[in-house]
Amino acid sequence: MPIRLGGHLFSFPACTVEEAARITRALGVDVMDLGNGRDLDPDYVAAHVEAEADRIRGIGERAGVRFYDAFPQATDKHITNTPDPAEYQHQREVYAAWMRFAKRAGLNGITLSPGKYWPALSAREAFVRGRDQLRYLAGVAAAEGVNLRIEPHVESVTWTPELALEMLHDVPGLSLTIDHSHFIFHGIPYEDIAVMHPYGTHWHARQAGLSRLQAGLDRGEIDFERLVTELVRDGYDGVIALEYVHTPWLDLIHQDVLRETVLLRDRLRAVLRAAKASGWA
Repeated sequence: MPIRLGGHLFSFPACTVEEAARITRALGVDVMDLGNGRDLDPDYVAAHVEAEADRIRGIGERAGVRFYDAFPQATDKHITNTPDPAEYQHQREVYAAWMRFAKRAGLNGITLSPGKYWPALSAREAFVRGRDQLRYLAGVAAAEGVNLRIEPHVESVTWTPELALEMLHDVPGLSLTIDHSHFIFHGIPYEDIAVMHPYGTHWHARQAGLSRLQAGLDRGEIDFERLVTELVRDGYDGVIALEYVHTPWLDLIHQDVLRETVLLRDRLRAVLRAAKASGWA
């Protein structure tokens, strides 16, 4: 399919899934990602896979939106590699259930955190614990016919492109959800980030800068013209999800989410047309 722009439930944390889907569709966008939400709890979904998948599919049909990816965070954020044995198993069970949910709901895939660093674990131990969890889940995803992705993010065990590529090498079948904001935050140059591009099966987009994980469109350092033009050139045919958020994590509370989403939507539409992307000429 041609590159499509999407929205994200994370942009509308006070809204239900249906409310967020209708807002997304009103913005002229017909694809949306899912994640933790007001009426979408990872543990509840895992315990009610069929009913929740059917509910989500029905919302998409009513709103005219296709749900493409989901980023569930069970119990708490980014603990895929928790050192607690019982919670580690709980994470595994919840995310395995989400693979079944994704298939029934018609999603393309699931995005997970690769895990974070813990005081009780060395950096290597934290990486390996995330790797082993993902190896198991990659097998579940393959059996269900859905894509399993990680998002290399700030504070994660794959916070550099090199670590992200190492994780891909160690977990067959794994791919990436790429968001340049998590690397621009650390001042990593475009060329170093771009080594991950061939492994990106999904993308998130928002403007950012050094030590600023989110910024207004004209107040950041991500070169969207270059990025999207190169994605078109390289034949990317998936979704770029607009992911401005409002959350206290890393102080992401200073942008008007709706305004910046619209501005970024318009900028990316213009770039796609200029690049003569399929379906955008």
